[in-house]
Amino acid sequence: MLVEDAAATQKPYSVRADDGGGRPGRGEGVAWLGLSTGAGTLIRIATQLAERCPPDATTGPPPRRTPSAHLTLARRADEAVVQALRHQSHGSLGVAWQVDRLCLVRSHLEATGAHYETLHEARL
Repeated sequence: MLVEDAAATQKPYSVRADDGGGRPGRGEGVAWLGLSTGAGTLIRIATQLAERCPPDATTGPPPRRTPSAHLTLARRADEAVVQALRHQSHGSLGVAWQVDRLCLVRSHLEATGAHYETLHEARL
């Protein structure tokens, strides 16, 4: 399977998020943490998977741009949340962890919020 093939080519690696940001908006806003370490590896794996994904496996068009290395924190984020992340108003955002698996996740955006479904998982 595609996920196992990608996982087999990658060893576990470290990531670190040191900054935050987002796009505020009424009902459409999003807040995230940007990755300062491990971003290149994550983008390489995401690009590899996107390029090899069969056309009938997705419900939408292919990505219009290179994936960004980030961790989504909130949807429907307002200006205050985005600014607090950008300026680290509540303290340092520095957080690190070890990536040891790839997960194929489907995002369901509904009126009540986003729901995520893990379709497949493979250890690195």
